[in-house]
Amino acid sequence: MFKRPACVIVTSILLTATLLAVPVSSCHPVSASQDQEPIEIVSVLGPFPPFNPGGPSVKITLKNVGGEPVISLTATLEVSSASGFPFDFTFDDVTPSHPLQPNRSTSAKLYLIGGGFSSSRSYPLTINATLQNGTNFVYTKLVQIAQPPLNIGGIFTIRRQIWGLALAGAICALFPPYVAVLGIPAIIFVYLSKGDL
Repeated sequence: MFKRPACVIVTSILLTATLLAVPVSSCHPVSASQDQEPIEIVSVLGPFPPFNPGGPSVKITLKNVGGEPVISLTATLEVSSASGFPFDFTFDDVTPSHPLQPNRSTSAKLYLIGGGFSSSRSYPLTINATLQNGTNFVYTKLVQIAQPPLNIGGIFTIRRQIWGLALAGAICALFPPYVAVLGIPAIIFVYLSKGDL
């Protein structure tokens, strides 16, 4: 059928691929490798109370682990939705006048109207970050949406009910990362308040 030699076909394919791979300008997004990703995903949590019948709420926390301030940051979570479109999280506190400095974190919370997810599945999260020097990074990671931690012991402590559960909640605060800040003082205060019941 085709009478062309294989070397002509391979050469034309390589030439076409080379021409398409040349960047047109310097403002195109850069795909970051694993060691160049300036933004780290700290957590993706949901659903949060109060529960909305239209869809669950999800909170995404991201951290600038690069050496350059970030002036624009968005994240797109691709979960199942009635509209078929992904959900865009805009981090409004990251602006050119208020950049996200290195080693700082930011969070955004969004109600996924018409959306749903399972905590046992992984979902693509696309991060789009613009650095202060003008470099734009776009990359996608698979994330699992975890349930936010519950503070049952703290609720019983406030209500002054069921002292044992209040003490159990204070003991749970002993585990990292809350050990020194919350755990030890919580146990002491709950124990001292036993006489107030």
